[in-house]
Amino acid sequence: MYTTLKFLHIFGAVLFVGNIITAALWKIRADRTADLATIAFAQRTVALADWVFTLPGILLVVIGGYGMAARRPWPLHGLPWLEWGQGLFWLAALIWFVVLVPTQRRLIVVSEPCCLCYTTSGRARRGASGSLYPQSATAGLNSRPRLHP
Repeated sequence: MYTTLKFLHIFGAVLFVGNIITAALWKIRADRTADLATIAFAQRTVALADWVFTLPGILLVVIGGYGMAARRPWPLHGLPWLEWGQGLFWLAALIWFVVLVPTQRRLIVVSEPCCLCYTTSGRARRGASGSLYPQSATAGLNSRPRLHP
């Protein structure tokens, strides 16, 4: 049982950290294209991958880690490396859920090609604010995302 929990813990860490690294690569490469359709696709894919890989990774790390501690009675407190590890892990999970997920949702809205205001001729027209983005798409954002590095 302990070996299974250890496997789940390590596999969860690989999912958690691996998806973070992969998401950054997707986002950087998409932004460098400066193509809104590509950026929108990459942003939607990154958000989907977070729910498919990051969240299960978090759950597997927790199940495996705390399961191992319960199986072999290790103190969860009193060992500095374990306290730091737990604290940093929960901080990373909190930042992901409270900061990153809402930011991803806003970036998807801003980068969606359908957010462009098209005329019947198919040409993009500027909205009342002078931008190609409608006001509702950028509500809550200070500025549009930088498209070029």
